[in-house]
Amino acid sequence: MFSTLRTRFGIPGVISVIALVFAMLGGAYAANNSASGGKATASAKAKKGPRGPKGATGPAGPAGAAGAAGPAGAAGPAGEDGKNGKDGKDGKDGEDGLDGQSVTNTALSSGDSNCPEGGTKLEGSATTYACNGVKGAKGDEGSPWTHLGVLPAGQTETGAWSFGVKESPSVNYVPISFTLPLPQPLSGTAAVHYINAAGEEQGGPASAACPGSAAEPKALPGNLCLYTGLEANISLSNESIGPLSGEGEAETSKAGAVILIVNGSGGKGIGSWAVTAPAAGS
Repeated sequence: MFSTLRTRFGIPGVISVIALVFAMLGGAYAANNSASGGKATASAKAKKGPRGPKGATGPAGPAGAAGAAGPAGAAGPAGEDGKNGKDGKDGKDGEDGLDGQSVTNTALSSGDSNCPEGGTKLEGSATTYACNGVKGAKGDEGSPWTHLGVLPAGQTETGAWSFGVKESPSVNYVPISFTLPLPQPLSGTAAVHYINAAGEEQGGPASAACPGSAAEPKALPGNLCLYTGLEANISLSNESIGPLSGEGEAETSKAGAVILIVNGSGGKGIGSWAVTAPAAGS
């Protein structure tokens, strides 16, 4: 019988049938005892049978609602720089441009509508003009000091003189040459002055006409001032200055003068001079 049940229902099926039978017997027994006023005992309680086989999995239920988004995660570390890509191929050469046009120049004379003072017209791919500047207003008269002119009125020129001998006492002539001639000679001790190393003239103070020194020679208009920076064993005065003719005292020529120096043994002298042309109308 068991083999027939086993063959038909299998081991689990047989076990289920046996359990069912015992359950029915226990129920009948309990009902019986209850009807007769008896009490069921603990031994009469049916034992739990073995667990049956797991049933087939049921179909999946519907998907639940999406949950709230979680907080953003921390930024990850920066990745390494990628490698440089390969250079692309060179593009094709562009086409040659058109040849340029040479510029031609045309001189323009004064009165041209584009260049009133004259200039040059430049023609190429475009036309432009290079015009001469407009003539400016007449400037002030320039200095008249030319090598062929004369010393202008009230203007001063300066120079230097020196003398020295190692001979026995003698008389010497030292020339003074004016770079620009005077308009007229100077004459008289009121116009020709010798200032010694002590700043004296003829044994007294230097004339007001000679406000300078050997280092900075000066002379008022119409005066020649001869200054001495160093002197030894020489004799000089206003009358020691004469014209280039060699005849005369305290005089000059237009082109210069001569210093007549009487010297002793080892006499010497070094100095400067300044001459200023007479003021206009003098």
